[in-house]
Amino acid sequence: MANYLLMLHGTPWSNQTVLSACQFAQAALESGHTISAIFLYQDAVLNAINTLDIPSDELNGQSHLLQLKNEHDIKLMLCVTAAEKRGLTDKNIHSEFTISGLAEFAELTTQADKVIQFK
Repeated sequence: MANYLLMLHGTPWSNQTVLSACQFAQAALESGHTISAIFLYQDAVLNAINTLDIPSDELNGQSHLLQLKNEHDIKLMLCVTAAEKRGLTDKNIHSEFTISGLAEFAELTTQADKVIQFK
């Protein structure tokens, strides 16, 4: 079975990208594979905002990411540089997300069988 590392670029709302990544992760897990982490990069860091309030008739990427975290203990990591550029700090991100750097992402790539990007 493979160990996957997912890199996410999509915003948390009105975008299929986050939902597609979560659906892929769920299918991989059900097939016996592992997901070492989901790394949020560029605008995807907005998925970690702790005051995110998305209307019920729009896609809510954050809720899908949190469900994966809670059900399968998948690390939800966001790029510190991308977060800072968008005004995010450890004070305004959801507690289930971890701020990290590209160095940590690079380390995870050495342990993964496959790295998949969702843009």
